[in-house]
Parts: sequence; structure tokens; C-alpha cells
Amino acid sequence: MDATGRYLGTKEIKNYKNLSKQLFAEFLGTFLYLSIVLSAGIAHGTSNNTVVVSLANGLVVASIVQMCGHVSGGHINPAVTVGALVCGYIKPLKAVCYVAVQVLGGIAGSGVAYLVSVEKIKGNLGATVPYTETRSDQAFALEFLMTFLLVSVVLSVLDPKRGSRGLGSSPLAIGICITGCLCSSIPYTSSLNPVRSLGPAVIMGIYEVFWVYWVGPLLGGLVAGIVYRFVLGVTHNEYILRKQSQ
Repeated sequence: MDATGRYLGTKEIKNYKNLSKQLFAEFLGTFLYLSIVLSAGIAHGTSNNTVVVSLANGLVVASIVQMCGHVSGGHINPAVTVGALVCGYIKPLKAVCYVAVQVLGGIAGSGVAYLVSVEKIKGNLGATVPYTETRSDQAFALEFLMTFLLVSVVLSVLDPKRGSRGLGSSPLAIGICITGCLCSSIPYTSSLNPVRSLGPAVIMGIYEVFWVYWVGPLLGGLVAGIVYRFVLGVTHNEYILRKQSQ
């Protein structure tokens, strides 16, 4: 296999059995995330219960990562996939496939949330639009910062060279991060995931400052990948020294 094929991950793509399992896990995880989280947001939207909605997001993601993480890594977020690509945890061709099924799963999950929601409280189906007094650049900055933190946490979980640290539970660490970010940012903005914004936008036809919810998180994931790879991640030499000292 030539260097280009190794870089793109052609061999991974040709392992159809393994790839199909991983893609199904990403589709299923994103589908469940959108269908459940949007339903929770609709149910509690009228009460402005920020804590409940934030907890629902964090706990659902933690559960999905626990369920799918061993198969696909439990990305369920294009920003996470971008960060993983930068760190070399996933090859470009597989990353494109991941994002494609995440988009499909997000739209399908949003459709289910629309169908099962009571008409009079359905509203905009939890579409992510900035608070009326929040400028688009402010929403962009919040999306960038929150997604940077989230992807950094996920990359530390995916890093095979890191030992067990902190909470001792990868899904719990990710879930707490999401809960904290959303508690801090709702109602100004509340995505952290381009697919979380895309699904309701497609179903409801709401595309207000839509670029914020793709560019902000994807850029946050990209920068998180760069920072983790070159600053926060464990280097090969550090890993060898740690293994020798054990």
C-alpha cells in the first residue's frame, strides 16, 4: 500500500465488517442522542429549567458513550471526530464516513422527536438560536470555547497512552463536562455539536445564524486536537518512561 493509502486509511475502509459496526454505532448513538435530548428540551422548555436540560444532555451522552464507545469511540459529534482526526486516532476516510452517519442519525433522531412531541409545546423543536440579546460573534465564541473543552476531555479519554486518572470513568467525565458547559451557557447558546443544531434546523427549517453552530464547534474541535496532540497529550517518550517506572 502506498503512503497516500496509509494516510487516508484505505485499509480501514476495506474492512467492511468492522467499519459497518462502527458506522452503525455512530448512527445509533447520534440518533438516540437527538431523539432523547430534544424531547427533554421540549418537555422542560416552558419552565426554563436549565439544570434539568443540562443534566439530561450530560447523562444521555454518558450513557451512549458507555454503550457505543468500545465499538466506534462514541464520537456522536463531528467536532469530536475532527479532533480525533488531528490527533491521529482516526484516518481521514473513516472520519468522513463518521460525519456522514452522524448527520443522518441526527436528522432521523430529530424527526422522531418531532413525531412524539405534543403539538402545543413542540415550539421550534429545540433549534439552537442565540438569545435575543446575544450577538452572533458572542455565540460563536461560546460555542468555540465549550467545544474546545469538550473535545479536549474526549481526546484525553481516547488517548491510549494515558493511564487511569480523575473520575475513573470515561463516560462520566464526558457527561459532567457537557452538563457543566450547558449550565454555564444556556440560554445564550447550547449546541457543542453541529449535528445537534443541524437536525432540528432541517426538520423545522430554522437556519438563523446557522454558521455559528458549525464553524464554532468544528473550529473548537480542530484547535483542541492541535493543542492536545502537541501540548496536553502524553508523548511516546513519556509513555515509555512511565511504563518502565511501573
